[in-house]
Amino acid sequence: MFWGFQLEFMKGMRTKKLWAILAIIIALYVPVFYYMKQEGIKNELEAIAAIITFSSKTALFFLGILAIVFGAGAINKEIEDGTIRIALSKSVTRLGYILGKYVGQLVVFGVALLLTSFVTLAGLQWVGVSVSKIASDVFLLNLLLLLTMLGFIAIGYIISTFVRSSGTSLGVALGVFFLLYLFIPSIVAYEASVHAPSHANIQERLDYTASYYTKYLFYSPSSQFSLILDAVNTYHENNGSLTIEYAGISHAIHKRSTNVVILIVMTLIYLGIATWRFLRMDLR
Repeated sequence: MFWGFQLEFMKGMRTKKLWAILAIIIALYVPVFYYMKQEGIKNELEAIAAIITFSSKTALFFLGILAIVFGAGAINKEIEDGTIRIALSKSVTRLGYILGKYVGQLVVFGVALLLTSFVTLAGLQWVGVSVSKIASDVFLLNLLLLLTMLGFIAIGYIISTFVRSSGTSLGVALGVFFLLYLFIPSIVAYEASVHAPSHANIQERLDYTASYYTKYLFYSPSSQFSLILDAVNTYHENNGSLTIEYAGISHAIHKRSTNVVILIVMTLIYLGIATWRFLRMDLR
């Protein structure tokens, strides 16, 4: 396992995968900081709200594609170039090899998102926001983003073990991503709006939608991520007036703990399927 991890991690460093991921993330965040600077946003809650909104939409979209594409080429590309046969000739078991790859990619993406957290805090300070109260939220946000990316990487691994051509697997990966990120959630969202209680207040409607998504979109990492972030605010209606209060990401994780567990468990299931398939593959 250690040999597989070392190979994957060193390959990530040698091919500058870590720095490419970090550069992409930073490039995605630059417009957010520029917008905040232009609008004069210096309040901590307004700043973290802008970061969360961005992460749940733009960042999730591009990083989700990046993750599933990386996963979709993880195995079949190495079969094509012979890397796996060389590795297995060094008394490395198949199980140890693929588990090492999982951990290697986890570390590469984890380090990239950890560095992103520091870059985000530096960007907020450049804007003029005091980060002392929201630093933990920034790290928790990127931790949730990492879990979501790992889910898409695991789905990519399944594709990579079932589709032998790395070129074909790229198209399949993009198709699966759009199904999980856009098409199926749109259908579920419509059904949820149709069946939602008509006289419920906004918090009750959000809770109903969350339960609906949990039931019918448990297999979509992006949907679970969005559900968790939807709980960062609390809503209070009093005599027709609506009050929105930011409760924090730790509150959202606690309230949507079921979705966090689903995100982790489904990632493990996807990795289990990919491992099962890899152990039975013809690597010639």
